[in-house]
Amino acid sequence: MGSEQDRATDAMMAVSRTMTAVVARTFGEVASEITVPQLRVLVLLKSRGPMNLSTVAQHLSVNPSNASRTCDQLVSSGRVVREAHERDRRNVVLRLTDEGARFVEGLMAARRAILEGVIARMAPADQEQLAASLEAFSAAVASAPADETIGLPDGRIIPWLL
Repeated sequence: MGSEQDRATDAMMAVSRTMTAVVARTFGEVASEITVPQLRVLVLLKSRGPMNLSTVAQHLSVNPSNASRTCDQLVSSGRVVREAHERDRRNVVLRLTDEGARFVEGLMAARRAILEGVIARMAPADQEQLAASLEAFSAAVASAPADETIGLPDGRIIPWLL
């Protein structure tokens, strides 16, 4: 029999497959409307607020020209706007429109509904244990030294999501 760490890792791998399926299912419902890079930008702007193009590129680990093309498409679709920065008019910031925010919120609500359906089938004590365990896991992720992560130097594993 393996160690408790092996058991926990195996359980997280199973959860990872489930989460990937949830993401794939909800993205599949909107894939005709948006690309994965565009969704990454929308989620980033929704979670972090307005930012300039070079900051978007840095967070997504892409070059500025790729980020620019992706943002151009989002501006054309009405999900993002470019605005002059309030303190530096030469600095253009990208901001979600109401439509862009609704799009992200709708996608996240669909994911939440799937997960709520699964969690509702668990006993209340198991739900409590799950919440405590996942909170501990998230705290461990947040406290990981930067040199042990894949992502930005500040330790965020997936910088555009966390």
